[in-house]
Amino acid sequence: MNGFMDSLVDSAVQCWGCEVFDRLFQIVSTAAAAVYKQFAIFCAIIFCVLFAFFVINAVWQNIKGGVRDPWYAKSIRPVFINSLVALTFLSMGVMFPRFMTQVTFEPASKIALVYSQSMLQTNTDTVNEKVTYQPMEMANDGFYRPQLRDTIILLMKTTITQFQSFMKLGIAVMDSAFTWKAMLGIGALIKHICLFFVGLYLFYGFFKLFVRFCFYFVDIIIAMMFFAFFFPLSLVMVSFKGASDVPSWMSGLGSKLGVGQFKSLLNAIISLASCVLTYTVIMVIIAKFFSAPGTSAAELMGAILSGDVFAADLNEDNLAQITLMSAVVLVYVLNFIYDQIPQVTKMVLSAFDVSEEHKMGDQLADDAMRLTTDAVQAATKIVKTVLSGGDTPKKDGKGGAK
Repeated sequence: MNGFMDSLVDSAVQCWGCEVFDRLFQIVSTAAAAVYKQFAIFCAIIFCVLFAFFVINAVWQNIKGGVRDPWYAKSIRPVFINSLVALTFLSMGVMFPRFMTQVTFEPASKIALVYSQSMLQTNTDTVNEKVTYQPMEMANDGFYRPQLRDTIILLMKTTITQFQSFMKLGIAVMDSAFTWKAMLGIGALIKHICLFFVGLYLFYGFFKLFVRFCFYFVDIIIAMMFFAFFFPLSLVMVSFKGASDVPSWMSGLGSKLGVGQFKSLLNAIISLASCVLTYTVIMVIIAKFFSAPGTSAAELMGAILSGDVFAADLNEDNLAQITLMSAVVLVYVLNFIYDQIPQVTKMVLSAFDVSEEHKMGDQLADDAMRLTTDAVQAATKIVKTVLSGGDTPKKDGKGGAK
C-alpha cells in the first residue's frame, strides 16, 4: 500500500498555486513598471496641491498661535527638504523601487526560506525533486526582480514537501493496520480498525490544510499589487513625515500608503514560513506518540520529514497498546491542534511584531471547500437517482408513501 499511495501523493500533492502565482507576479510587475512614469507625474502634481494646502494651513496655525515659529523651522522647512529628496527618488523611475525591494523583501524572503529548509532538514535540490514546478521565463525590467518570485515559489514548494511527509505518515499508519496481527482476536481487530481511521484522519486533515495553503499566495499578490501601484504616492507623502501642523488625515494617508503597505507585503511573505513552525509542533507530538516509550522521536521525525516513513518504522509497542479510548483521544488531540493552528501561528508571529496575512487566501479556500462539498453532494444525488431508476417515493394524502 505504501509504494502505490506514496507515488500518488508525490504526483498529486504539488504546488497547485505556483503557476497562477508566477503568472500574476509577472503581470503585476510588468504593469506597475509600465505605468510608473505616468503615475509618478500625477503624484508630483498631487504633492504640489497638498504642499500648497499645507503651507496655507501652517501659516494660519502659526498666526493663530501667536507666531511661535516665525521661520517655520518645524513645519514648512522640513517638508521642503524632505520633498526634494522624495522627488529626486521619484524622478529615478522604476529603478528606485526595484532597489528598495532588492534590499528589503528579497532578503526577508531568503531568510524565511533558509529558516524553513533548516526546520525541515532539507535543501533546494531535494525540494525541486519532490515538487517539480519550475518558474517561467521572466524579463528583468519589471517593478519586482525575478529573484523575489523565485524565492517565494521555492518557499511555497518547501512547505508543500512537509504536507507530503504528513500525508505519507497517515498512509504508513493506515498500512500498519493491515497486518496478520489484526486476526488474532476481536480485540486486536477493533484496535487495528481504530488505527486505520487514525491514519485516515491524519491523511485527510493534512490534505485539507494543503488545499488551504495553496490559496495563501493570493494575499502576497494583493499586497504586491497595492505596494507597487501606490509606491509613488507613498514616496511623496513621506515628505510630510515629522513636520508639525500636518493635518491628521494627511499624516494618516501617508502612514497607510507607506509603512502600512510595506508591512502588509512583508507579513504575507513571512506568514508562508510560519506554517512550517506550526506544523512542526504537530509533527513532534505525532512522532512522540508512535515512537518507542522513553526514547527520542528524532529518528522517526527524520523519516517523516524525508517522506520515507513506512509501517515498519512505527513502534510496535505503541501500536499494540492502542485501544479504542486512546484512538479517540488521539483523534481529539489532532482535531484540537488543527483548530488551534491559527492561534499558534498568531502567537509565533506576534513575537516578531508581524501579523498574519491570510484573509483573502482563507476566504478563497473556504469557498473552494464549500464548492467541492456541494459538487460531491450533487454527484451523490445523481448517482442515487441513476441507481434508483429515477423513481422517487410518492406520498399519499396522509403522509405515507404509496
